[in-house]
Amino acid sequence: MLRAAAKSALGRALGGVAHASDAAARWFSSGAASEDDVPDVPRNLLFLGPPGVGKGTYATRVAERLGMPHIAAGDEVRRHIREETDIGLEISGIVKAGGLIPDLTILRLVEACIHDARAAGRGFLLDGFPRTAKQAEALEAMGVPLDLVVNLSMREDALIAKCIGRRQCGKCGKGFNVADIDLPPLPDGTPGMRLPPLNPPGECMPHMTLREDDKETVVRRRLEVYRETAGDLEAFYRRRGVLMDFPIAGGIPETMPRILAALESWNADSVRREHA
Repeated sequence: MLRAAAKSALGRALGGVAHASDAAARWFSSGAASEDDVPDVPRNLLFLGPPGVGKGTYATRVAERLGMPHIAAGDEVRRHIREETDIGLEISGIVKAGGLIPDLTILRLVEACIHDARAAGRGFLLDGFPRTAKQAEALEAMGVPLDLVVNLSMREDALIAKCIGRRQCGKCGKGFNVADIDLPPLPDGTPGMRLPPLNPPGECMPHMTLREDDKETVVRRRLEVYRETAGDLEAFYRRRGVLMDFPIAGGIPETMPRILAALESWNADSVRREHA
C-alpha cells in the first residue's frame, strides 16, 4: 500500500519538477531518560548535512534520548549491500563510486521504515533521506510531515579528514574515527576546530575496516555530488519554514547539548507563533 503510494508520489514529484542551555546539558549527561524527562521538541525530524558531518552520530544519539525511531537511509543501503540483496547488488557500484542512488530505489529502502515509525505514533528522526528536492517532494506527497529539518554543517577540510579517518569493526559493527583533527582558524573568520580521535578498544583493532566510500577520492566526489544537490533541498525546506541551520565546530560533548537546546528553542518558538 505504502509502496504504491510512494511510487505514485515520486512519479508526481518527478513529473512536476525537471548556544546550549544548562537544562539541556544536564539532560544530555544524565543518560537514558524516562518519558517524563524528554524535552519538549519537534516530533518528526530530519537531519541534513554533507558526508562526514556526523548526521548518523547525532541522529542516533538524539533519537535514543527522545525515544523515537531513527531511520537511517545509509544503514539500510549498507545492509542491502552487505547481504547482497537484489537492491544491494544494483546499488553497490554506485556507492563505491560516490554517486547518488536513484530516487525510486532509495525510496523503496526507507518506505517500510517510515510506515513502521508512523504506526508506532512516537515521531521519527530521518537521516540521509531525502537527499534531493525531488525526493523531498515525493516524501511530502506521501503525506509524511516534517516539523523540523536540522541542517548540519562543518568546514570542508574537517569533513574530509573525518571521512578518511572513519573505521568500523568488522566483528561488533561499532564505528570509530582515528582522525586527530586540530585545524587553525581561517582568514575568512571560520573558527578553528579540535576533534580528538575516537579510537577503538584493543579487541576491535584487528577487525578495523575502511568503507569503500570513505577513501579520499570517493569522499571528494561525494562532497561534490552533495554540493550539486544541497542548495535546492535546503531551499525546499527553507520555503516551508522548517529549516534550521546548525554549524558544528566541536566534538560530541560540546555539540549534543547545543543540538538539544536548539530543538527545545525551535519548538517553543513554534508554539509562540501558533498562539500569536
